[in-house]
Amino acid sequence: MDSSQRSQLDSPTSWLIVALGVVLLILVWGLIFTFTVYSEALATGFGLSGLRVSSVFSITTAAFYIAGGAIGVVIARMPLRPVVAVAGAVVAAAVGLLQIVSSYPGLVLAFCLLGTAGGTVFVVVISLVPQWFEKYQGRAMGITMTGNGLGIFVLPPVWVWLLDRTGVRGAFAVVGGATAAVILLTSLLYRRPKGRRAAASPVDVSWIRSMLTDRSFLAALAGFALLWGWYFVLSADFVGILTSNGIGRAVAATAFGIVGGISVVARVASGEFADRVGMRVTLAVGAVLAAAGMVGLPLVTSPLPMYAVLASFGVGLGAIAALFSPIVIERFGPENATAIVGIFTIAEATTAFSVPIAVSALSSFAGGNTLPLLLVGGMTLLGAGLFYRGTAPTPEESPTRATRE
Repeated sequence: MDSSQRSQLDSPTSWLIVALGVVLLILVWGLIFTFTVYSEALATGFGLSGLRVSSVFSITTAAFYIAGGAIGVVIARMPLRPVVAVAGAVVAAAVGLLQIVSSYPGLVLAFCLLGTAGGTVFVVVISLVPQWFEKYQGRAMGITMTGNGLGIFVLPPVWVWLLDRTGVRGAFAVVGGATAAVILLTSLLYRRPKGRRAAASPVDVSWIRSMLTDRSFLAALAGFALLWGWYFVLSADFVGILTSNGIGRAVAATAFGIVGGISVVARVASGEFADRVGMRVTLAVGAVLAAAGMVGLPLVTSPLPMYAVLASFGVGLGAIAALFSPIVIERFGPENATAIVGIFTIAEATTAFSVPIAVSALSSFAGGNTLPLLLVGGMTLLGAGLFYRGTAPTPEESPTRATRE
């Protein structure tokens, strides 16, 4: 990278990219991952059973991680502005569809579109921000990823206020319309730094084959998938686990939100910490804390130890969420960053679907949550080890990089 290209990094433009990323993630997460807030309104408005409503969220999640990740691979060599613009148009089309459909298939189609567009925007944001920084990658990603936590913190009261006044279709018109508008506005500004694609290998079958036969890449990919098992277990049944331990439902219902709130602060703090001691070390510490939370969760029978476990989960989530993308991008190449992040996002999808189901089945077989939660804690530690090893600097990389890590 020459001096003119290097001057773009850590610049005011870089921080504008971060600010837009925060807003995008707030809206995307607040639109899709606050499903529990408006699920009852969807059931009432569309005459759906509980099972069908749950299936809508599962399908949306699949579209978000799998379709969004796959699109990230496809668009690796394309300019980002038209990609983001199309994502904004797809969100607008989904919102429009929700105003006119009245059937379950129509609702599924609309949410598939939302999931696909949202996943695409997510992959673009978390792959683009690290490309704009050299010195402050950790800080930049920590700030950017606060958008996820803020989305599920800020948007629920907005949904409640709108649902009381406009109904579910009107609420989607406002929140979804605002999301589409911001994505379309961002499409005017989102681009890669100059020179990032010049020396890149084309993202084709040969490139994908070379990555999937790279032992370091496979170790990091497997480790990354295992790293997220604990989070999806909490997402699926955290309230149920706590109530089975004797925690009151009202207290348990607020617990996962506390994890998200703590993670907002932890994302920024972990970014600052990572810029000083290394991103891989910081992420590994976060993974250990998350694993400790899983091991301690079966022992939680009163609110006080519960809050200690929540803090452990929140800090772990903040570190892992904020740092994984700059780590894999720096290790495996910023030139094809969008494709790299897309592949890792698809790997995350396998965990999102399989681990909660496996834990539920094992809990039924074992007659309790203790054994499966301990196994998930061990899986998290294994994932941390594989990811740390897979993303280790190669001997050919600069001494400066090795020192940072």
